[in-house]
Amino acid sequence: MSGDPASIRPRLVVAALSLAPATWNPAWRYGDVIRAELGPSARIAVDPRQVLGKIGMRTMNGLKGRFLVPQLGSREFRPIAELPTYRDVEDFAVHGDDYRATRLYRWLKQSADEGMPVNARGIVCDTEQRMLDYYFTYLELFRSLQQRGYAYRGEDEICFGVTAEGGIVHMRRGTHRLASAHFLKLSSVTGLVTHADPAWMEQAVRRNGGGPLAAIALSLRAFQAPAQGQAVEGQTAAQ
Repeated sequence: MSGDPASIRPRLVVAALSLAPATWNPAWRYGDVIRAELGPSARIAVDPRQVLGKIGMRTMNGLKGRFLVPQLGSREFRPIAELPTYRDVEDFAVHGDDYRATRLYRWLKQSADEGMPVNARGIVCDTEQRMLDYYFTYLELFRSLQQRGYAYRGEDEICFGVTAEGGIVHMRRGTHRLASAHFLKLSSVTGLVTHADPAWMEQAVRRNGGGPLAAIALSLRAFQAPAQGQAVEGQTAAQ
């Protein structure tokens, strides 16, 4: 086989999984290839209140490269309503433009005053202006969702994982969007399935037959309800 190695690798991964879809196959480690092969079928819409929780950062750092995650539902995660980001959203709802009254601003200000400014999603909040930029970026996001609903179409989709039982966990990205939608009781948020429990994958293959990627794509149809509203299209910076 000849050609660019970058173009050869996807063909090799797909071929390997077609021949041996079992979980021991090392091809499952190429999560980026699998996600690309799934394409639009990996994009799902779910009720944010049905998301079981967010996987911890340290746990997530060890999972980025793979697609299958054994015992995904038993990994360390926190319910969405218990995340610090959710408390930020509560601040937005209660105080709005009165940022000085918020827990979030007081934390950013105290950290900067103590010489340990918070790196808030790439913004080092070491000046008043940077704190306000961060605060009002996410206040605007919250208000947009509140007024117009959810319809994100940027490059930073929420990443979801599917547990053995078919539950949904938040892997990374879009935490403010997800927390805001949860708080506002929006009917659905969209995101990409980037990880899955091997047991769920095996159930998909038994149920649907054919190659594992096609079987996964078919099983994901159950999550592909239409999203509501037009609030956050193109807001790639909003997390």
